[in-house]
Amino acid sequence: MKASLFRFYLKRELFSRFRYSILIVVSITLGVGSVIGIHSYKDNTANAIRKEAKSIMGADLALQSPQEITNSAKDLLKNRLPVGAKTSASIQFLSMISNESGSENSLSFIKGIETGYPFYGEMKTEPENAYRNLKPNQVLLDPTLVENLKLKLGDRVRLGDSLLVLAGVVLKEPGAVGSFVGSAPGSIIRKDTAIQTGLVQRGSRIRYTIYLQFPETTNTLDWKDKEFESFIKEDLTIYHNTEVNSGSQQFIKNTFDYMALLALAGFFLGAISVYTAVRTRLLEKRNEIAILMCLGAKPNVILLLVFSEILILSLLGTVFGLLLGTFIQSLLPDISGILSVGNNVILGLSASSLLWSVVLGVILPILISIPLVLETRSVKPLAALKEVESQTSGNLSTSYWQFGSFVLIYLLFTTLAILETESIFKGILFTLVLLTLPLLVYGLYILFGTFLQKISKLGWLSKEWSLVTKKVTRKSGALRLSIIGLGSALFILTLSLILQESLLELSGAREIERRPNMFLLDIRETQKEGLLQVISKFPVEKQYVAPVIGARLSKVNGEPVKKEDTIKNAMDRNWRATARTREYFLSYRDSLYDTEEVTKGSWWQETSQNEISVERDFSSYLQASVGDELTFNVQGREVSGKITNLRSVNWADMKPNFVVLFSRGILEKAPRFYIVSLLIDQGTDRYQLQKVIVNQFPNITVIDTEKTIQAFMGILEKVTQMMALMTMFILAASFVLVFTTLYASQSERKREFALLRVIGANSRFMGKHFLREALLVSMISFFLGLVYAVGSNEILNRSVLELRSVYPYGQLSLVFFGICFVTVTLYTLGLFSFFRMPTKTVLKEIK
Repeated sequence: MKASLFRFYLKRELFSRFRYSILIVVSITLGVGSVIGIHSYKDNTANAIRKEAKSIMGADLALQSPQEITNSAKDLLKNRLPVGAKTSASIQFLSMISNESGSENSLSFIKGIETGYPFYGEMKTEPENAYRNLKPNQVLLDPTLVENLKLKLGDRVRLGDSLLVLAGVVLKEPGAVGSFVGSAPGSIIRKDTAIQTGLVQRGSRIRYTIYLQFPETTNTLDWKDKEFESFIKEDLTIYHNTEVNSGSQQFIKNTFDYMALLALAGFFLGAISVYTAVRTRLLEKRNEIAILMCLGAKPNVILLLVFSEILILSLLGTVFGLLLGTFIQSLLPDISGILSVGNNVILGLSASSLLWSVVLGVILPILISIPLVLETRSVKPLAALKEVESQTSGNLSTSYWQFGSFVLIYLLFTTLAILETESIFKGILFTLVLLTLPLLVYGLYILFGTFLQKISKLGWLSKEWSLVTKKVTRKSGALRLSIIGLGSALFILTLSLILQESLLELSGAREIERRPNMFLLDIRETQKEGLLQVISKFPVEKQYVAPVIGARLSKVNGEPVKKEDTIKNAMDRNWRATARTREYFLSYRDSLYDTEEVTKGSWWQETSQNEISVERDFSSYLQASVGDELTFNVQGREVSGKITNLRSVNWADMKPNFVVLFSRGILEKAPRFYIVSLLIDQGTDRYQLQKVIVNQFPNITVIDTEKTIQAFMGILEKVTQMMALMTMFILAASFVLVFTTLYASQSERKREFALLRVIGANSRFMGKHFLREALLVSMISFFLGLVYAVGSNEILNRSVLELRSVYPYGQLSLVFFGICFVTVTLYTLGLFSFFRMPTKTVLKEIK
């Protein structure tokens, strides 16, 4: 074939079937844009964190312990540090701080620091040298605290037993280690001053940290890997600067992983659209291909023509997808708290993103098209003369090429999911669920179709509805493909909405019932009765008191737990992976809360001694069950008990819940603090109670969750924006799939329309008939998607996410009515075009 003819053919194909071209380009654009936007933003944020890690931590490494650092630990550090290394010690804890009169108070994150820190970055203050010149009787406060406490420089503040002079305001400081930044505004004092406040008590929630600066010739990661086990035996955990704020980094990573998986799900819908559109287009082109073969065109030339058309559309979609991905980044909020959205680094496309755009936007559509295009080689030239090849049969035979193509697509999606989540298990599981989704929807579709056929035979449906149900449930035809594709799209969309609502309910943003909204921490034994008397003077609706004993698991069934088994990488050190090596807060009580339930074994009697109850899911991570014995080290003394029951816990109810509970016994004799949770509706009452407590019991930490939740809600708002953005892309991809699937069944509807007109059906009958079909397609698709979404949500919430299932009935109703409206609208537009065409013309087009 001549080059000029080749170009003419391509130009004609690309513009003559404009709807087909638009569907392919839009599907690829949405898929590539959503995946690349999230992937590139994630890469650039991670790179920025790594680049600024030393300045964020203020050191090369940090050693942290939940208890005062022992002499043996100090000797170990002295012997293992490389020559030329520098150290700076610090104490961190949460506490209440107030102005001198006690009229204003606030929660603060207190940092007692030796002023040799930070080794990297800077501590910006106003006045400029306030930090380096900090005296023992002075304090530096976050601007928020200065405003809340109504202070000015030179005023005094009360912290524990001490009165400190406000010497300056902290404008910028290095981050915390191993915690989520921003839990409370910070206060900086000298380390020796922190001890003098009287707040540093044995058993309280305090972290002791030693910051390290190494010579440039020392590889800090190698030193950490080499010395980790030695220091963990002394209860000193080593954090590298790349693990700074590991809690917040884990949150950011999990958020981006979730967004990336949503983006992949959206792209998967785009892939279905591409497959459906290409399949439909090739069915339409069969007679045209047969004519070309009659004119002497070789099969390889025809293959080249078809592949060239797909390649051009894929490249266009990829280019638009890259532009869309760049735009998406400008819409994403900065949840890292390190870089602003307007920063050029954030808005740039990473190298891996460009690579993945080619893979997803070009290679994947080609892989999808290969088996379909190769099937066109089976078209016989005689078909052009006989015109017996049905363009509407919906049949393209399967082959080894198709099987091989599906395997490659699965491997491609799996590889991308593994790279995005950095987990082989998650990647394989996600793609297994995603790529088997159409099969699952198809199976439920068959069951539902059988049900419709039976009730139709029983005469429960009118003749008009029975006619439509037979068409929808028959084994052949493009309408079946439309329902399966649309059902898959609605599954992903509805599951996304349900999970989003469950997450918002857990955070308190969608509070279903009133929960305790005030927590009092670090209550000493001698303060308990006096504090409860103070609380009784306020309108408290719910009140729970629980003892808290800090401990570490030392033995399971008499076998010692090895501290050196602690996971080295803080980013992987979640509560499941550290079940045996984490710090525990134990408690004891006689009865269950109304939000707890024994799932195995039996609850103890009031006379029981040293029995243990473990949260159901945590017991599997602990590798211990009913009948096993646990031994805890409580400040140097071992306390043992036998597990007699496992229980489920609703962690969202805001009561003093614990993973491990004891019955009464030896644990009662251990040094303990108390925690109290309260529900007080009025904000003025909560604040008055807080003022009284801070004045009478300055060591007690008061957390008003109605206020504290605002800090979290700021982060949650950003995450919700990201979820809403991705949901919009899934919604867009779903609507594109609606267009595509209806495009696939258009020839079938056109044939039926012509036949109905030939046998004398009037316009009113045909309008009602196709309206019933559109409504039935919408309802079946929504039903299929919703059933799988509800089932998947229950499995995810019980087994993985541990969320309380909350269903956004309003949003789900909007989705239902929206999909019905779109489907009916598209059917109506198609019918208008049919009505304008003479019956003879319609019959000619559907030969």
